[in-house]
Amino acid sequence: MESVEESQEMNHVYTLEEILPDTDIINEKMKHSYTLAHVVEELKCINKKLDTIDKKLHTERDSLIELLRDIVTTGLRNTNTNTPRDDNKQENIEPDLYYIIVEDDVFIKGKKTYQNKDKIKTSFNGTWNKEKTAWSFKKFDNFEEKLKEEFPDITEGQL
Repeated sequence: MESVEESQEMNHVYTLEEILPDTDIINEKMKHSYTLAHVVEELKCINKKLDTIDKKLHTERDSLIELLRDIVTTGLRNTNTNTPRDDNKQENIEPDLYYIIVEDDVFIKGKKTYQNKDKIKTSFNGTWNKEKTAWSFKKFDNFEEKLKEEFPDITEGQL
Protein backbone atom coordinates (compact mmCIF):
# COMPACT_ATOMS: atom_id res chain seq x y z
CA MET A 1 0.00 0.00 0.00
CA GLU A 2 1.23 3.46 -0.90
CA SER A 3 1.81 6.09 1.70
CA VAL A 4 0.17 9.44 1.36
CA GLU A 5 3.54 11.06 0.62
CA GLU A 6 4.29 8.62 -2.20
CA SER A 7 0.87 9.18 -3.68
CA GLN A 8 1.28 12.94 -3.55
CA GLU A 9 4.75 12.76 -5.15
CA MET A 10 3.46 10.61 -8.00
CA ASN A 11 0.75 13.13 -8.74
CA HIS A 12 2.99 16.15 -8.34
CA VAL A 13 3.47 18.29 -11.46
CA TYR A 14 7.02 19.61 -11.61
CA THR A 15 7.83 23.10 -12.75
CA LEU A 16 10.68 23.97 -15.11
CA GLU A 17 12.62 25.56 -12.25
CA GLU A 18 12.45 22.27 -10.32
CA ILE A 19 13.64 20.20 -13.29
CA LEU A 20 16.52 22.38 -14.63
CA PRO A 21 18.97 21.71 -11.79
CA ASP A 22 18.50 17.98 -12.33
CA THR A 23 19.22 18.15 -16.09
CA ASP A 24 22.87 18.94 -15.42
CA ILE A 25 23.14 15.85 -13.23
CA ILE A 26 21.36 13.73 -15.87
CA ASN A 27 23.56 15.10 -18.66
CA GLU A 28 26.68 14.38 -16.60
CA LYS A 29 25.55 10.80 -15.97
CA MET A 30 24.62 10.31 -19.64
CA LYS A 31 27.56 12.06 -21.29
CA HIS A 32 28.44 8.80 -23.09
CA SER A 33 24.91 8.30 -24.31
CA TYR A 34 24.08 9.02 -27.95
CA THR A 35 20.98 9.99 -29.78
CA LEU A 36 19.73 7.93 -32.68
CA ALA A 37 21.11 10.57 -35.05
CA HIS A 38 24.58 10.16 -33.50
CA VAL A 39 24.40 6.38 -33.86
CA VAL A 40 23.27 6.64 -37.50
CA GLU A 41 26.07 9.10 -38.28
CA GLU A 42 28.64 6.85 -36.62
CA LEU A 43 27.37 3.84 -38.58
CA LYS A 44 27.68 5.82 -41.81
CA CYS A 45 31.33 6.59 -40.96
CA ILE A 46 32.00 2.93 -40.19
CA ASN A 47 30.32 1.90 -43.45
CA LYS A 48 32.46 4.38 -45.40
CA LYS A 49 35.62 3.01 -43.78
CA LEU A 50 34.57 -0.57 -44.56
CA ASP A 51 33.90 0.38 -48.19
CA THR A 52 37.37 1.91 -48.45
CA ILE A 53 38.96 -1.21 -46.96
CA ASP A 54 36.88 -3.41 -49.27
CA LYS A 55 37.99 -1.45 -52.36
CA LYS A 56 41.64 -1.68 -51.31
CA LEU A 57 41.33 -5.42 -50.73
CA HIS A 58 39.70 -5.95 -54.14
CA THR A 59 42.39 -3.88 -55.84
CA GLU A 60 45.15 -5.82 -54.11
CA ARG A 61 43.41 -9.13 -54.82
CA ASP A 62 42.98 -8.26 -58.49
CA SER A 63 46.66 -7.30 -58.74
CA LEU A 64 47.69 -10.57 -57.13
CA ILE A 65 45.41 -12.59 -59.39
CA GLU A 66 46.83 -10.86 -62.45
CA LEU A 67 50.36 -11.54 -61.22
CA LEU A 68 49.55 -15.21 -60.61
CA ARG A 69 47.98 -15.51 -64.07
CA ASP A 70 51.09 -13.95 -65.53
CA ILE A 71 53.30 -16.42 -63.68
CA VAL A 72 51.20 -19.38 -64.79
CA THR A 73 50.88 -18.32 -68.43
CA THR A 74 54.52 -17.39 -68.89
CA GLY A 75 55.63 -20.72 -67.53
CA LEU A 76 57.77 -19.40 -64.70
CA ARG A 77 58.92 -22.27 -62.55
CA ASN A 78 60.07 -22.54 -58.98
CA THR A 79 63.77 -23.25 -59.22
CA ASN A 80 65.41 -25.23 -56.48
CA THR A 81 69.08 -24.30 -56.14
CA ASN A 82 69.81 -27.40 -54.03
CA THR A 83 69.01 -29.78 -56.86
CA PRO A 84 72.08 -30.99 -58.75
CA ARG A 85 72.07 -29.81 -62.34
CA ASP A 86 72.97 -31.89 -65.34
CA ASP A 87 74.96 -29.54 -67.57
CA ASN A 88 74.84 -32.01 -70.46
CA LYS A 89 71.06 -31.87 -70.50
CA GLN A 90 69.75 -29.19 -72.87
CA GLU A 91 67.00 -27.14 -71.26
CA ASN A 92 63.77 -26.73 -73.17
CA ILE A 93 63.33 -22.97 -73.12
CA GLU A 94 60.04 -21.70 -74.48
CA PRO A 95 60.32 -18.65 -76.78
CA ASP A 96 58.61 -15.40 -75.88
CA LEU A 97 56.08 -15.78 -78.74
CA TYR A 98 55.64 -18.41 -81.42
CA TYR A 99 52.79 -19.64 -83.57
CA ILE A 100 51.69 -23.05 -84.72
CA ILE A 101 49.45 -23.73 -87.71
CA VAL A 102 47.03 -26.62 -87.33
CA GLU A 103 44.68 -27.00 -90.33
CA ASP A 104 42.59 -23.79 -90.42
CA ASP A 105 43.65 -22.61 -86.95
CA VAL A 106 46.66 -20.68 -85.78
CA PHE A 107 47.79 -20.99 -82.16
CA ILE A 108 49.96 -18.35 -80.49
CA LYS A 109 52.00 -19.64 -77.58
CA GLY A 110 55.00 -18.53 -75.57
CA LYS A 111 56.08 -16.82 -72.38
CA LYS A 112 54.67 -13.44 -73.37
CA THR A 113 51.18 -14.35 -74.55
CA TYR A 114 49.59 -12.95 -71.41
CA GLN A 115 51.24 -9.55 -71.80
CA ASN A 116 50.03 -9.47 -75.43
CA LYS A 117 46.56 -10.91 -74.90
CA ASP A 118 44.71 -7.67 -75.68
CA LYS A 119 46.60 -7.17 -78.93
CA ILE A 120 45.94 -10.83 -79.91
CA LYS A 121 42.23 -10.47 -79.12
CA THR A 122 41.78 -7.21 -81.02
CA SER A 123 44.11 -7.70 -83.98
CA PHE A 124 43.30 -11.36 -84.69
CA ASN A 125 39.95 -11.87 -82.99
CA GLY A 126 41.82 -14.37 -80.83
CA THR A 127 40.25 -16.52 -78.14
CA TRP A 128 41.92 -18.48 -75.37
CA ASN A 129 42.07 -22.22 -75.99
CA LYS A 130 42.40 -23.97 -72.61
CA GLU A 131 43.10 -27.35 -74.16
CA LYS A 132 46.13 -26.09 -76.11
CA THR A 133 46.98 -23.40 -73.53
CA ALA A 134 47.31 -20.94 -76.38
CA TRP A 135 45.51 -18.09 -78.09
CA SER A 136 43.84 -19.21 -81.29
CA PHE A 137 42.34 -17.62 -84.39
CA LYS A 138 41.23 -18.75 -87.84
CA LYS A 139 43.74 -18.48 -90.67
CA PHE A 140 43.19 -15.68 -93.17
CA ASP A 141 45.06 -14.32 -96.17
CA ASN A 142 48.45 -12.88 -95.25
CA PHE A 143 47.99 -13.71 -91.54
CA GLU A 144 51.74 -14.44 -91.23
CA GLU A 145 52.60 -10.96 -92.46
CA LYS A 146 50.15 -9.47 -89.98
CA LEU A 147 51.67 -11.59 -87.17
CA LYS A 148 55.17 -10.34 -88.03
CA GLU A 149 53.87 -6.79 -88.24
CA GLU A 150 52.23 -6.96 -84.79
CA PHE A 151 54.92 -9.14 -83.17
CA PRO A 152 58.29 -8.68 -84.96
CA ASP A 153 60.05 -11.33 -82.82
CA ILE A 154 57.41 -14.06 -83.24
CA THR A 155 58.65 -17.33 -84.73
CA GLU A 156 56.92 -20.29 -86.28
CA GLY A 157 56.97 -23.21 -83.90
CA GLN A 158 56.15 -26.90 -84.02
CA LEU A 159 53.85 -29.13 -82.03
